[in-house]
Amino acid sequence: MFKPNVSPLLLDQMTTRVPKVVTTKKGERVIEDPEATTERVMLWFYLLINIGGFMGVATTYSEKYVGWWLAFLLPLILYLPLPFLLWFLKKRLVLHPPAGSELGKVFQLLGVIFRRGGLFRIGRGGFWALGKPSNIAAAGLSFNTPWNDQFVEDVRRAFQATGIFCFFPIQYINDNGIASSASYLSTMLTTNGVPNDVIQNFNTLSIICSVPIFNHVLYPFLRKARIHYGPVARITTGLGISAVGGAAYAVLNYYAYQQSPCGEYGSSDCTTGTGVAPISIWFMAIPYALGGISEIFVNVPAYGIAYSRAPVNMRGLVSAINLLSTGVAYAIGLACSSVVRDPYLTWSFGGPAITGGVLTIVFYFLFRHIDKEEYVMQDENSTDYHLEMEGTKNVVRANSTNATTNDTPDTAKNEEMMISQKQ
Repeated sequence: MFKPNVSPLLLDQMTTRVPKVVTTKKGERVIEDPEATTERVMLWFYLLINIGGFMGVATTYSEKYVGWWLAFLLPLILYLPLPFLLWFLKKRLVLHPPAGSELGKVFQLLGVIFRRGGLFRIGRGGFWALGKPSNIAAAGLSFNTPWNDQFVEDVRRAFQATGIFCFFPIQYINDNGIASSASYLSTMLTTNGVPNDVIQNFNTLSIICSVPIFNHVLYPFLRKARIHYGPVARITTGLGISAVGGAAYAVLNYYAYQQSPCGEYGSSDCTTGTGVAPISIWFMAIPYALGGISEIFVNVPAYGIAYSRAPVNMRGLVSAINLLSTGVAYAIGLACSSVVRDPYLTWSFGGPAITGGVLTIVFYFLFRHIDKEEYVMQDENSTDYHLEMEGTKNVVRANSTNATTNDTPDTAKNEEMMISQKQ
């Protein structure tokens, strides 16, 4: 309930919804681009998440050298001030009142589309047009459609976003290893007293070190060079890097098997000789770091996609679907846990790496057209999908289906907003 609401609330604070020219304090005229702003904001957001996640290093050493009580006390100390911080910020935030979910209308829209033969147009052009009121009226039909064409277009974009999120579980698997495979690999390597849990924090450390470079060097350079590095291109890069990270796990595990005194059973409580391969556990920092960098390319654009491509009252739901990909990856790990053991660990890493490489190519060719579309952010205050005309409960604002070219009198403008000149 908490996580899906954080990124929409954060992006609600952005008041610029369309590109506009502004003058900086230095007197420079620049274009304020909502797409670039979204990317920048969510990069800082992801950085702060991982700064909190890096506390795992402190808790790991606290547990090892002091005790579990300190490992649990440290997160508690960080959480206690948060309710007071939220109370302090409440009056300073842009908050939209709950407006209900549009999910019911989405199912009603799909029902209309399938009744009009949409089943045979899945994956082909014209599927969503079957649900547009303008198309229904042109066909002479009389379906009940309490939405407008813009709502259908936004639902189409939301379904595209959901399709994008379907590729994320493979990134997560290559990032952390399927099931407990990365933990098994760490037991075969020489630690020299380093807790096994510390190495996995290189994922977080790589993100903390990389985000400022992305925000202040890489992305500004690409914008100055007029290279459009869209969200699909960034996600494709992230999926490719995660596949390379999975391959790095597989190579490391292969050599661990080769040099372990127990051969291909090195993680199965090996007691022969030293019990571990003469390979430093610090080599695992390489795939962990690659996984962290891939997260920047994948997860950060996903926040913007979930927000910008969803109807205004479904942003939390689409964000939740984005987060669901992590749960799917966990479920895949649980389903494969029985085979994630010696002597199959090399393929436990290599299989997802190969799959990730193939899906990276498939993903790019499926969604590359999105990078050519204009970045659109719907405004809560200017979007109204409701067309019911019952009294004045639902005010219909100007949209693509009812806009007029005639000049509107000032009195009518006020009455549209329920303000009368007589008051």
